[in-house]
Amino acid sequence: MFKQLMGYIGEYRKYFILAPILVVGESIAELILPYLMGLLVSNGVGGNSGAGDVPYMYLMGGIMIVVAALGIWDGIYAAKFSAKASQGFGYNLREALFRKVQTFSFADVDKFSTASLVTRCTTDVKQLQQTAMELTRVLIRAPSLLIVSLFFCFRMNLRLSVIFLIAIPTLLAVVLIIVHFTVFLFEVMQTKIDNLNAAVQENLIAIRVVKSFVRMSHEKLKFKKANDDLMKTSIMATIRLSVMQPATMMVLYGTTLAIYWFGGHMVGNGQMMDGQLLSFITYVNQILMSVMMFSMVLMGLTRARACGRRVTEVLNHVPGIQDNEDDKDDGAPIRGEIVFDHVSFKYPQSDRKGMVLDDVSFRVPAGSFVAIVGATGEGKTSLVNLIPRFYDATSGDVYVDGKNVRDYSLRHLRKHIGMVLQNNVLFTGTIRSNLQWGAPDADDETLLAATKDSQAYEFISRFPEGLDTQIEQGGVNVSGGQKQRLCIARAMLKNPSILILDDSTSAVDSATEGKIRETFYNKYKDTTVLLVAQRISSVQYADQIIVLEHGTVEDMGTHDELMERCRVYQEIYASQQEGGGLDG
Repeated sequence: MFKQLMGYIGEYRKYFILAPILVVGESIAELILPYLMGLLVSNGVGGNSGAGDVPYMYLMGGIMIVVAALGIWDGIYAAKFSAKASQGFGYNLREALFRKVQTFSFADVDKFSTASLVTRCTTDVKQLQQTAMELTRVLIRAPSLLIVSLFFCFRMNLRLSVIFLIAIPTLLAVVLIIVHFTVFLFEVMQTKIDNLNAAVQENLIAIRVVKSFVRMSHEKLKFKKANDDLMKTSIMATIRLSVMQPATMMVLYGTTLAIYWFGGHMVGNGQMMDGQLLSFITYVNQILMSVMMFSMVLMGLTRARACGRRVTEVLNHVPGIQDNEDDKDDGAPIRGEIVFDHVSFKYPQSDRKGMVLDDVSFRVPAGSFVAIVGATGEGKTSLVNLIPRFYDATSGDVYVDGKNVRDYSLRHLRKHIGMVLQNNVLFTGTIRSNLQWGAPDADDETLLAATKDSQAYEFISRFPEGLDTQIEQGGVNVSGGQKQRLCIARAMLKNPSILILDDSTSAVDSATEGKIRETFYNKYKDTTVLLVAQRISSVQYADQIIVLEHGTVEDMGTHDELMERCRVYQEIYASQQEGGGLDG
């Protein structure tokens, strides 16, 4: 896993090489200083029979200043290169994750959940980025300090250095035991972060619904539960990690006391010079601190492993819908004929035993206006989602112009399909930038013509800034009907061969809807239009009406034909007449 992640170092590889080299240089400079200090004290201060060797002290002092300056220079550039390496790694990894997510089908996004994908692209990558920095600095610095300090200690006094053979294994054993009992908590903690993000995201997206139903208290409790779960898991991990500090300090202090005890006796017996003991103690601290640093990096690597597993799970996921990049007809025009051949469909993550669509077959001629009606939950949206391959049929086949949709490249297929989804989405920016999603190079004249066709021009012309009017996130500063008309204009600008309108006129009045429908007949007569609607008034003028019940095609025909023979259609018609829902 880490080998795969390191592949995203990319063009920042040189910084991953230079930073550790400079860290080694910084460590060596830092470790030479105690040795030079010991020489200065023993041979300089204690030289000339205790009177002090001033020239020697000046010489050693000068050498120490040069070594310290080199160490500082190495440290500054090591930090600089380490930052570039880790930040570059994080940049490449986030870029790769986002690009991967763009290949996901709706089913893939449902599998991971939006909140989890956000956490993996942000929090998890940040943890891996922090670990990358530690790898280039602390993980190199700690062994450097340990090895060089041990070298000097064994060189100064072999007998006294035997203490390390007991202290270091003991310290490592403590760290490994704590890591063993903590590692799984980090994976649980990242999942709890997913849940917390999901609670926040859902609340903010649906804040108007929450407030209209006065459900703030319920949402607070839901958030509190997610927050409490994260806090409890974090506390458990922190408590286990907190054991490391006193345990390592106990070993550290015990080792230091042993060095003072045995070293003091050696100085008193003339077996060791006082300057050597001073240097030895400094190296002891460096050795034990390096082991502690290594243990902290190990804990970071433990959490990084949990984050890395989640990130690579996304990177290695095979999208449920495979793009046919070998589509030989890529770029060829599409007329818009649609055929469903014994299609059944079930959502991949659904626990439902039955199919959402069951053995659905019908044909839509190119250029026709076809409506799809049925009660809520009968699979109308699921049906139209199969045409642009937002999902793939569980069984059976969907054809466009006689070619299986699986055999098209996704770009080729979706380029010729315009879609206004059930949940209308506008992006932060201007009205112009939102409309240009349908035609990036369209000029203002073309944009305004499309707004006239979608009956959006009237309200846009009332805005002081016209097409330059700012749309806030999610289009919260325009009404539902205005949002729908902007989305219809955006789809029209695409000039598609197939236009799918998924209940996209539910928020506009009947008169406005009639004008939009008239535009379809007059200006888009060569476009295959599929209209999903609830109101009979919206569909009664369609060339064909498909009636869905229990996920199957109950009947298909014109309004008059269905009124004569289709019980389900008659019941929908009658219920809307009684409720005043039928216009005209």
